[in-house]
Amino acid sequence: MFATKCLAQQCYKIVKLQSLKSAKICVPSVRCYGSIYEPEYLDMLKPDIPEYEEVNIQIKGYDFAILESFQKLVHTIAENMDLEVSDGWALPPQTINVRRLVPNSENVEAQFTLSVYERNIQVVDIPATKLSLLIEVIEDSLPAGVKASIHKHTDEHEILKYIPDNELKTLKNQLEEMGGTKKKK
Repeated sequence: MFATKCLAQQCYKIVKLQSLKSAKICVPSVRCYGSIYEPEYLDMLKPDIPEYEEVNIQIKGYDFAILESFQKLVHTIAENMDLEVSDGWALPPQTINVRRLVPNSENVEAQFTLSVYERNIQVVDIPATKLSLLIEVIEDSLPAGVKASIHKHTDEHEILKYIPDNELKTLKNQLEEMGGTKKKK
């Protein structure tokens, strides 16, 4: 009888502890990490890892579809690594005229027009340890014909983001040629 009673009490304690654990309540006899029972100086012992504020991942390629799918892949990889992707943008394509010449002459054998597409992904507050891993993953998954570069965000990148309005520029130039705006006295 006594053994059965002790066994029942132990089972009751185990069930009670399991119900408290599922309710996420810390019991003093059970160690819960991050609770009030941990000393404060343990947070100061963590290594200080430097972070990069804003990093741009710039990818360029000749094939639009491949570039778009690779941009999506890089975005997904960054999010799976718990990195904050703050912005992503596309720049207008650059056109390049390529001429193939006949050997030992100046005659054009063939002429091609190539479009170079560019996509940018901006990641903020990235730890240095995760940046090196992200660079390796991007390099390993880089498709053929696509170039990737990673650099800090500058004001020049911010200016390139926005496409200028050529109509508005011509109208402003015409207005200045006519004498500018009249100022009231």
